[in-house]
Amino acid sequence: MKISYSPQLMEEAVFRHLNHLERSGMRSDYDEFHSLADPIYEIPEDDREEAFEKVNKLFFVEKLGLGDLIVLSLEACGLIPKRRKTAQKLALPEASETLESSETPQSEVGGQAENETAAVAVVPEEGGGGDGGEEKDLDKIEYERAREFNERIGEVVVKRAINKVDEGSNVLNRMSNRLPTIEMRLLASRFANSDETNELQSFLIHEFMHAKDMVDPEFDYEDAFIPGNPSVKNLITARFRMLWNVYVDSRLEKKAIKSTMTKEARFREFDNYYKKVPSKQRRGIFEGLWITEHFTHEELLSMATDLDTLMSKYVEYDESFTEQDQEYIHLPGSPCPLCKFPTYNWVDDPESICDEMVIEAIQIDFPDWESSDGACDRCVEVYELRAGG
Repeated sequence: MKISYSPQLMEEAVFRHLNHLERSGMRSDYDEFHSLADPIYEIPEDDREEAFEKVNKLFFVEKLGLGDLIVLSLEACGLIPKRRKTAQKLALPEASETLESSETPQSEVGGQAENETAAVAVVPEEGGGGDGGEEKDLDKIEYERAREFNERIGEVVVKRAINKVDEGSNVLNRMSNRLPTIEMRLLASRFANSDETNELQSFLIHEFMHAKDMVDPEFDYEDAFIPGNPSVKNLITARFRMLWNVYVDSRLEKKAIKSTMTKEARFREFDNYYKKVPSKQRRGIFEGLWITEHFTHEELLSMATDLDTLMSKYVEYDESFTEQDQEYIHLPGSPCPLCKFPTYNWVDDPESICDEMVIEAIQIDFPDWESSDGACDRCVEVYELRAGG
């Protein structure tokens, strides 16, 4: 697997980081950069761009070690095997701790292709120690699995994001005969100073976990068709993304790796989508999701699309909450059974608040409809006006 960085990202990240160092009173790197970059303005204009790219790459990759967190994050989520001394660490080092060249073959950084930081070299753990046989077996399994992912991916390309919304990961060439490429977009400002390091570290690991799932045959990711109008599609997509985030964060917690959100923060996000589910069952569903070891793409999408699928997997019915009670749960954003539009203001049981003539008017148009199916407040209002007229 190769790791490469776009010239735009390297240029802005180096500029921002060096300016931060200079303002902090640490001028050595700043002065060295300008000693190499300033003379470039004296060479022919056609040659300047390439010359600046070489200097920016030198400082981004080697002098400042700004790409170190990319490598460490790939190791943490199991996309490349861990090297010596990092194999026993689940928590990543601080930004100020750069990779030790003595622990990694020199072929890891540098390379012949333009803007390429050559292939990531992998060094298996050496034997020795004598204790913790079971832990060694687990380490070996993790190493072999990470090696498989490393061979399954052709390149990781890190590019500059235009804005916060543009940040994130994607997997290209998944369906072609070529090895897939992981594309990561980041704001260059994240490399400005060490205060941003922990947030960047968590973001990278979280996004690389999504990319890992997309190339994992066991997850079986596919670009599935979601039926319904745009509002319904957007809602299902949002629920799916939330459930996938829960799956990612729960696995990171098991490895004692900090993610972008805590478990309770994820529950609050989950809670917003399923407020109509009673609190006890709502918490039970979330805890069930959190401890589940393995999901497929199809399972997550099915749960995001259909409440019955989600509840049948994690809800235990009792006297306080029965399967019949489940029929009265109408989630915000679900389509109204009458107008079919996404509904955020439900009338859960129109029969309890409407005249009999209103219910009859609805059932004339929708013979299979029952009051327990609910309806949006606008449809109920329309039928009330019709029955009253």
